[in-house]
Amino acid sequence: MQQFLNRLPYPAILALAAMTGALMPLAFAPVSLWPLVFLLLALLLILVETQNSCRRVFFIGWTFGLGYFGFGVYWIYNSLHDFGMAPPVVAGILTGLMIVVLALFAGFTLSGWKFIQRIKGQQGIWVLPLLWFAFEWLRGWILTGMPWLSVGYSQTESPLAGYAPLIGVYGLSALCLLLALAVLKITRDREYRYFVLIVLVFGAGISLQNIDWTDAQPSALKVTMIQGNIPQEIKWQYEQRQNIFNIYWRETTRNWDSDLIVWPETALPGRSEDIEQDVLLPMAIAATEQDSSILTGVIVSDSASQRHYNSMLLLGTDQGVYHKRHLVMFGEYYPMRWLLDFMRGMINIPYSDLEPGPDEQTMMSVKGVKLGLSICFEDAFTRDIMRDMPASNILVNASNDAWFGDSLAPHQHLQMAQMRALETGRPMIRSTNTGISAFIDYRGRLIQKSEQFKIQSLTQNIVGRTGTTPFYTVAKIQGIVALLILGGLLFNVIKIHRDNRAASL
Repeated sequence: MQQFLNRLPYPAILALAAMTGALMPLAFAPVSLWPLVFLLLALLLILVETQNSCRRVFFIGWTFGLGYFGFGVYWIYNSLHDFGMAPPVVAGILTGLMIVVLALFAGFTLSGWKFIQRIKGQQGIWVLPLLWFAFEWLRGWILTGMPWLSVGYSQTESPLAGYAPLIGVYGLSALCLLLALAVLKITRDREYRYFVLIVLVFGAGISLQNIDWTDAQPSALKVTMIQGNIPQEIKWQYEQRQNIFNIYWRETTRNWDSDLIVWPETALPGRSEDIEQDVLLPMAIAATEQDSSILTGVIVSDSASQRHYNSMLLLGTDQGVYHKRHLVMFGEYYPMRWLLDFMRGMINIPYSDLEPGPDEQTMMSVKGVKLGLSICFEDAFTRDIMRDMPASNILVNASNDAWFGDSLAPHQHLQMAQMRALETGRPMIRSTNTGISAFIDYRGRLIQKSEQFKIQSLTQNIVGRTGTTPFYTVAKIQGIVALLILGGLLFNVIKIHRDNRAASL
């Protein structure tokens, strides 16, 4: 194969790289063909090996990324155009820019790898997993982060999931690249001893899945999730408020025997101060009388200070409030408002100028069980979930995936929630408006999930966990490790550049 590819013209190599990237989303939910990751990445590396120029390798990685993210996050267009009412041109430009920027990270990773191979020779081949880890970590931070489709997420259903409580999703990505290199060595160089590496890695992963890193609490919490299935196009219409409330309240009154009843993100349309007397207070009284608690999403507002928060309110026997800390760019806030304020007239997303909640917030608890709260996109970030560790016993994520329509996004989002459960050793309650709502156990396995676009209630007895996984400690230093790797690469680039300039003089 290598000889055949070496004879191909460079544009054909770029086309193959784009096709390889376009197939990558099949390894993720809902298709979940996780073995594809190793084969496709190995093919990508074979394509890279046809070129000696770092510049050409960069464009191979970039076109791979265009295919990868172009097919993996196309739904951003639907969110902006179908539900945000942005004109097709605006939605297309913003989606295209997002894909182009995300694709750059693959380009930089592979060109950096080629550069190091020039310095270290064949020994430099094994640095690729570290570079991939570092650039994925960086992608999770730049412009508040977009860690969607990190390679490690594809392995939630594979034996490699056993490594997640040790090394997290970015570590899993690096492990996938290590195995892709092993496949490369086997297929290209016929070095069959690397079969041993593959067997050992998968065997250890299976063994690790049998380890309980955290401890179960003595008693369970009976939890009901209510999926209201409110179409996004009517969710914020004033005349629909009572109808929406009636749907949730009907399902709630059927489940008063639950300790906790969870409604999704912004389940109650409107601002808290507008519905406090007529809706929130009666809800709290009714829940208290039934010895239960309702956790619901709502826009908490303070007109006096002109502040609005995307929040979760706990009403009833136990009480509390959580304000979302990590807001979504363009959906919940506008960066560089002095420059981009004109876009607010083009994208019609209700409450798209919110305030982030404070870093330190009082943790909610229900009957002594502490809840680690996150809203929507926050569960895509390990660092956001780890803020409440190790105090939290159960993770709760409230989302509104109606923004994504009938696309890959709700399935991908659920898979990310599974990874957070694996990393923390905590069960997760994931309540969404239109699906997919799910109960996830502390090993990242789906206990029960809802159908999409259907009014549905799910009930389970959930046992909280205490203690920490090894990743709790690793998560604190992975940023330092990533910066050291990136710093080492940058140092070598600068050094070689200076040496070349000195030699030319």
